[in-house]
Parts: sequence; C-alpha cells; structure tokens
Amino acid sequence: MFLTLVAGVAWSLALPTGSSEFLDEKPAYSASVAPEFEILARRGTVTLTAHTQSARHEKRLKRVVSESFPDHSVQFAFRPLGVAPDWWENATTELITALAEVDSPGGKIHGSSVRIRGVVMHDSPMEPGLNSLRQALPDTADFDIRFLEPQAGVTARALCERQFATIDPGAVKFEESGTDLRESAFPALDRIIALADACRDSTVSITGHTDSSGNEEWNRQLSHARAETVARYLGDRGIDRERLVVIGAGSSLPVADNATRYGRSLNRRIEIRLSSKDPVPYSGDVSLTSSISNSSVALGGTGGLPRAP
Repeated sequence: MFLTLVAGVAWSLALPTGSSEFLDEKPAYSASVAPEFEILARRGTVTLTAHTQSARHEKRLKRVVSESFPDHSVQFAFRPLGVAPDWWENATTELITALAEVDSPGGKIHGSSVRIRGVVMHDSPMEPGLNSLRQALPDTADFDIRFLEPQAGVTARALCERQFATIDPGAVKFEESGTDLRESAFPALDRIIALADACRDSTVSITGHTDSSGNEEWNRQLSHARAETVARYLGDRGIDRERLVVIGAGSSLPVADNATRYGRSLNRRIEIRLSSKDPVPYSGDVSLTSSISNSSVALGGTGGLPRAP
C-alpha cells in the first residue's frame, strides 16, 4: 500500500505528454516532426504509443514489453514513421528495458530528448539499463531523469502532506469566456489526479477565480462553472466526487492588481488544494481548505461578463 502511494507521488512529478488522453490520435510522422515514443506503467497496465519504423520494429516492441512487464496488460498505439533516425528502434526498446527496474515508471523520447519518472528502491539495479539507453541515443541527447526513493520510517500520511506542500502541477487554463479546458491544462490535472489517487484520504478543493471585470454575480457563476469542469474531469478519472469541494469565488480573492491587464490575467485562475483534513465549505471569506496554496497553479480564462456561466 505504501509503495502504491509513493508511486502516485512520483506520478505527480511533471512528465509532459501534450495531450489529455495517452492514446489520443496523433499525426503521422513527417520530416518536420520529431519522432515520439512514450510508455507508462500504472495499476497493472502498460500503455505504449510510438512512431515505429516497420512491422519488425512493432513486433520487437511487443516482445520487449511482454518480457519486461510480464504481469501487466498492454495497450499499443503505433504510428508508422516511414523515415526514422537509424538509432530510433534500439533507443525505444532500450527505454522499455531500462524501465523494467522501476516501479510505476513513465518514459518519453521526443526526438533525442528523454524524460523518465518512477519510484526506485535504494538497491534497484538501474544503472546498466540507463547506460544501455544512453549508448543507443546520439551523444547530443538530453536527459531529464527524476526518481523518487522512499525513505525508511516515513508514514503514508507524512509523505502525502509533504507532497501537498510542494507540488506545483502547472497551469489550468480555459478557453476565453468559456468553460472548456485548454489542451495545456490536462498534464497539470493529471498530476493532481495521480497524487489524489495515491493519497485517498485527502480532500481536493477546487476554487475558480476571475478578475473584477463585469458583473460580480456572473463572475461567481463563471468561476463556479470552471471549477465544476475541473471537478468533472477529476471525477471521470476515478477521484471520488465526495472528496471534491467546488468553490466559485468570483473576483473576491485577487492575487494581483485588477487595474492592470497583467494583474487581471493573474487573477483569472483555478486553485487546487489538497488537504488531509475534512472539507471546509466556502463561506465567502479568505480561509479555504488548506495544506497547499498554489496561486501559480492556474492562469487563464476570462473573468469578465461571460456569454454563458
């Protein structure tokens, strides 16, 4: 159970995917687009999406995944490359092999840039696999590798509260004057989901804010509708709705000067807070359910008079 929690904390670390769903359709590879490969292993399922060079490459990927993650179900989404760097096939298979020694791993190759996340124990035999991956890639490859190593004696509650205090998932933005999430919001929300899923006794408070433009009643309705959109996204992906507190604060809690355009952009935001405490209903005062406060969690949307709340 503790390892599952640690894995969720690791998943809350940034691993950009660029889409709201892992298996969203992506355009076929062209010379102007860097090839991509991504593998995620979570809850007994491996999901793999990849630009591939040939049927032989796809067959090899399937074989290496089955050997590296024998107890997982697997979902594949292949995109034929047509043209690929000569190192591409070996690099993709070496990444799979390297991640076999990591708990709840995630890895992505975009061009020659590599991003890896996961949980490792202090005695995990990681280095040989990582060295083989480095050798398969060009000398100019860029690596971003972040592992979480559980510390002896740390309780699950303490680990959750520690992560609550430090997580900065990224911005949650909306389309102008509306309640539709922008594509850039999904990676941030997915990191919140990972942590909330691991820390299952926590409360998630979602507060929508606007700037002071327009009618305040409309502002409150718009801010609440946006917070509801975020709550719906979290709930659809497995977070118990009873754990979600939705708040529409309108323009009542600014973090910047509404007299300037830049200040108004900072005030249009969604704040997401995780807490190990019971939810506290919003009263119109400044105090909200606490544990983390990320005013930088979300910038975006429009707080003026909306076309529809």
